[in-house]
Amino acid sequence: MTDTFRPPKGPCYGDLRGQVALVTGGGSGIGRGISLRLAAEGMHVFLCGRTEETLTETAATIEAADGVATPVVADISEKETAEALVAQVVGDGGAIDLLVHNAAMMRGGSLARTDADYWRAVYAANVDSAFYLTKACSGTMIERGAGNVILISTIGATRSHHHMLAYDSSKCALEGVMKSLALELAPHGIRVNAVSPGATASGAHADETALERLAQKYIPLGRKGTPAEMAAAVAFLASRQSSYITGQVLCVDGGVTTQLSPPGIFI
Repeated sequence: MTDTFRPPKGPCYGDLRGQVALVTGGGSGIGRGISLRLAAEGMHVFLCGRTEETLTETAATIEAADGVATPVVADISEKETAEALVAQVVGDGGAIDLLVHNAAMMRGGSLARTDADYWRAVYAANVDSAFYLTKACSGTMIERGAGNVILISTIGATRSHHHMLAYDSSKCALEGVMKSLALELAPHGIRVNAVSPGATASGAHADETALERLAQKYIPLGRKGTPAEMAAAVAFLASRQSSYITGQVLCVDGGVTTQLSPPGIFI
């Protein structure tokens, strides 16, 4: 079978070569796909997360393909840790050209099962961290008059999941943060956008998932996406090919958010 659904792994955007990217949640799932793709584009990727094993494995995969990667273990839901992470990347890499904030807490929970502690933990992981990181990164980006920020959202911010109150609402807030940042930072030559993934194959090596295993009849394109496909959108927004795009949410969802209801159900 021909795997025509896989996007190019790079390099496609020569302007990214030699730049520095910080990818949070960069060791697994969509974050891993983003780290691999940006490294294939020739970027020095600092991949951050809380699980050393997955970060180290992904960095080793990048280096085996002659890429450059630095794994950093950090919990960015804390202001001091986020600021220390940015300082480390600037110190070791010389700059941060691209921030991709992918790390998130994703767990279900109805209103009755969502207590105040859980609510605050989700917002700390998904929204507060974006504030801390972009504030820390923006200083050096403003000094240079250039920079790029990409926040990873979810289609749940547009069409709510059942029993995902804290997660979906936090991503709505994240998209609000993105739009405000895009307006404020545009005069400084900094673009800020979001990628909104739909159903995406999970697992350490989800990009190698067989097409048949991705089948999903409720998605217009008939299957789930892969981390590589989400990463392709990130690479495009990171490049100069998207130089006139800021403050936008790019949905990568196989057409899910375009439909009123799944096939066979009429409203």
